Amino acid sequence: MDIAPPLSELHLGDAPMDSRNSWMARTEKVPVEVAATGLRVIGIGARHAERVMFTLGANTDRLAWGIAEARAARQKAGLEPDGVAFGTYINMACHYDMAAARNLVRGGLTTFARFNVMHGRTTGPWSDTAAKVLHDLIGAYDMNKHTRGDSCQAGTVTDDFIDHFAIVGPPETCLERLGALARLGLEKVVVGGRLGLSTDLNAARSLSLLEQQVLPALQQ
Repeated sequence: MDIAPPLSELHLGDAPMDSRNSWMARTEKVPVEVAATGLRVIGIGARHAERVMFTLGANTDRLAWGIAEARAARQKAGLEPDGVAFGTYINMACHYDMAAARNLVRGGLTTFARFNVMHGRTTGPWSDTAAKVLHDLIGAYDMNKHTRGDSCQAGTVTDDFIDHFAIVGPPETCLERLGALARLGLEKVVVGGRLGLSTDLNAARSLSLLEQQVLPALQQ
């Protein structure tokens, strides 16, 4: 098998005896974010990172649970409970057609929802109905169609589950749900999806509504 030759065989005028990343010599701590779903990782992130980024969906009850657990972990470690920032990853599609909005987030939503039941147990507060959806999802999960809306796993999520786990609907609904996240104290929201990469007309419409109505309203 061909492999890259050693440095000594490269045609160079000169070379250092060793190498290092100079930025690692900085004295201040490099800010760290930790993506977290379960209790253990939430606790680790809360104690050691500057921000915990939850993958619990957009439901405020679950996010409030994650924030409370993170603060409790810091307090137990003798740290200031409010000494860590919080953010979240969400799936969102802004569209006046609810069916179209749900279909836009369906595939990506399954990847984040899977984190909440990856090891066979649900994480955080869930209704019995939502917990059943999660177990159906993980039982059907086909990694060959990871993130895809036409996958077996995407077919297991119900409209009600999507409406609670993601943010879908017209601009006013998206703004209301995003406002609720801000009131929880979240400082950062990462919107997952492939709206800018899709040729789907619904995706283009959703991206346009997001850019022209949702984001400007948030800035105000």
